[in-house]
Amino acid sequence: MVEPSTASSGLWRAVLPICIICVLYLSSFFLFVCATNSLIYSTVCLLRANASFCAQIDQNQSFHALQESIQKESSQWTLYGTLSFSIIACILSPIYGSLSDTKNRKLPIVLTICNAVVTGLIIMVASFYQGTQLCLILYLVANIVNGFGGGALILISSCFGYATDPCTDKDQQVQTIALIEASLNIGVVIGYLLCTFIFEVHARIWHILLTHVLLLVLTLIVSLVFLRTRSVAQASRINLRQKLMRPLVDTHDLFVGLRQNSLLVSFLILLIALFFYDLFRMGSSSIIYLYLHQMSFDDAHYAAYFTFEQLATCLALIILAVMRRRWNVNDLYLACVGLCLSLVGPFLFAFARNNRAMIFGAIPSSMFCIYFSVCLRSVIARLVPEQDKGKAFGFVALIQNLDVVVGTITCVEIYQASIDFFPGLVFVFAAITRILALILILYYHRITQAICITRTPQLAIATPVDESEQPILDTEPNETDEQLVHA
Repeated sequence: MVEPSTASSGLWRAVLPICIICVLYLSSFFLFVCATNSLIYSTVCLLRANASFCAQIDQNQSFHALQESIQKESSQWTLYGTLSFSIIACILSPIYGSLSDTKNRKLPIVLTICNAVVTGLIIMVASFYQGTQLCLILYLVANIVNGFGGGALILISSCFGYATDPCTDKDQQVQTIALIEASLNIGVVIGYLLCTFIFEVHARIWHILLTHVLLLVLTLIVSLVFLRTRSVAQASRINLRQKLMRPLVDTHDLFVGLRQNSLLVSFLILLIALFFYDLFRMGSSSIIYLYLHQMSFDDAHYAAYFTFEQLATCLALIILAVMRRRWNVNDLYLACVGLCLSLVGPFLFAFARNNRAMIFGAIPSSMFCIYFSVCLRSVIARLVPEQDKGKAFGFVALIQNLDVVVGTITCVEIYQASIDFFPGLVFVFAAITRILALILILYYHRITQAICITRTPQLAIATPVDESEQPILDTEPNETDEQLVHA
């Protein structure tokens, strides 16, 4: 039997390096997001006008028509880059999930970080050609290269699989996932803070990208030094063809196992709910950037807004951790609470109309939406067997990569079509997708309750016994009894 202190120390040895990796990687990733959004927007503008004109385009209302044209073209280039990344990443997501289960949990993390370093170097070279067509071409090349590493979603899913391996019960899984989510949000905060600072001092975009690459190198060192390798003897006996077919076989095995336990429908409902929830979130980063620029936000204000939002999200995760320690709150209830609260923010964005108070007022709504992803990952981790966690989280990454593709196409098309009359229409679409996710979660809760009821063992109906005809104890008096009575 494993001592609790030993299990706890083993859990911390697994979780702490993962949290450090998540902080460093997400810091670098959102530096990358800020830099590439600014790079594409400024390059498209410089291809049409000079630098002084581009510096005033967001503040001068007389340039509104040209600004809309530049925003449409910028969103189109963002769409091209996202598609070139996501299509490849969608294909490779199951492969990384299989590597996590058959080789070791560490390998996908290291491969993704190495690929991100190469991608960062390519986009940094592209920044030296800002304002030229070559910059946009290198941007597409960087996204294609990034697709072969799976991107941030593969790394996050691999980190969840690695960290939840030592977990022995539900509470440990929830706490581990909450810790990783908190570290992810801390990384986002640090990334946006660095981005805000660099923009405030009017540094060049390549300075941001250089910081991005240095953070990735540090992340790679941490992963190589502190993550343990769990070797699998079977992996050496698998030939190349079997390795290529392994994701399909693993997918089949996962579905068969879930179906045998009557969990396949539940698993698919959770994945579809996650798909609808992340559809806007994964595909809207560039659209939000353009939308805020249309409302006279500059790059520093854009980064500052998301810094405050992520700080609020960290506070929400602290509240979640306290609730989990003091009360045994159902994960699905918390997921529903997060979804319901997240519906307010998109409507505030949609009808802001240059009202910055409404934009910042959306932060209390968005801070609690993190509950959905935390609790849903916990439910999925408990739903699948231990040996299938990598495949399950690989499917989560696959769904999120599909969200990047479908969400980006949908958000860009809606924004381009409505920018002339109602730019906030895309945020109404966001609210609709989250309502669909909420309906699916409520349906999942209903069918799981029904399964629990049908599987509850029923007591046999008690039949009354007539003691005069069939006494409970049929005994005959003996001599000793009679002697005691007459004594």
